[in-house]
Amino acid sequence: MPTTGAPDADPELGWGMGSVAARLGMSASTLRTWERRYDVGPSRRTSGGHRRYTEADIERVQLTQLLIARGAPAADAARVAHSLDDDGLAEAIDFEQGYADREPGRPSEIVGALLEAAMADDARRIGRLVGDAVRSMGVVRAWTEIISPTLVEIGREWSAGRFRLEAEHLASEAMIAELRAHTRRFEDPDPPAPTVILASAGNDEHTLPVFGLEAALVESGIQPLMLGARLPAESLASVAARVRPEAIFMWASMACPQEEMLWDVLERARHDSAVLLGGPGWSHDIARRKGLQDALDVPDLGTALGRICAAVGHSGTYPPVT
Repeated sequence: MPTTGAPDADPELGWGMGSVAARLGMSASTLRTWERRYDVGPSRRTSGGHRRYTEADIERVQLTQLLIARGAPAADAARVAHSLDDDGLAEAIDFEQGYADREPGRPSEIVGALLEAAMADDARRIGRLVGDAVRSMGVVRAWTEIISPTLVEIGREWSAGRFRLEAEHLASEAMIAELRAHTRRFEDPDPPAPTVILASAGNDEHTLPVFGLEAALVESGIQPLMLGARLPAESLASVAARVRPEAIFMWASMACPQEEMLWDVLERARHDSAVLLGGPGWSHDIARRKGLQDALDVPDLGTALGRICAAVGHSGTYPPVT
């Protein structure tokens, strides 16, 4: 890359932080952070004591940058970069830079690739495709354009007898793993008290949509309390009384019968919390009798995110990952 005109660039003396930041499209503050935390920084000093990056130093930073963009934790990315010599750094950078060209780019192509990977029991490729989509598109777009259409296609193929049940389980688990990894990228190490409860109802084991909503909320700056699958009604009542959330989201892909205590808990909770019900397992007739008909107006992930943001008075902005 050209460095002409950069005041702190000299092939013999090395490059200063400003030139490196310009070459790699990074901020100087990020470079300083990586140097301080991970020892990924300049190794040369001028006679005046100014630190300068060599070409190898710059390649080490560049590889760290590429690996983080692929979803690797910063500490792990730096560890890999430190483990390679000059030739290894160059090869690794070439590999990472060519990665985007080796995988499909259009949503329909990614969906097809995910189906192929699931049929081949290739959990790593599923994770790679989903992880790349979530990081590049954001959770809501990735869910709408990639994850949800893939799940629909898997359901169709399974109903037609062309898809193995274990392949569906493998795909779901790999997707959950990537959504949770994305969530951890945004989590606050000292989070505020949760204002949103997320869970799957009763005996429902299908938690992928709940993990998708968790990732979308955390990406938006809201730290929910994730209670996962098979939450008994009495447990929901207990935690809601203790936490007093501003919003409760419950997912049900399996039918929740009228005698289920959960309906009564949700009816009481709606006086203090915005209650949202996602999934096909909820009865519209029962919801109407319980005064919860508005809770069913959650057709997709984006709507759920928007309604929760409104309930907690949050703008729904997407902070950058640092």
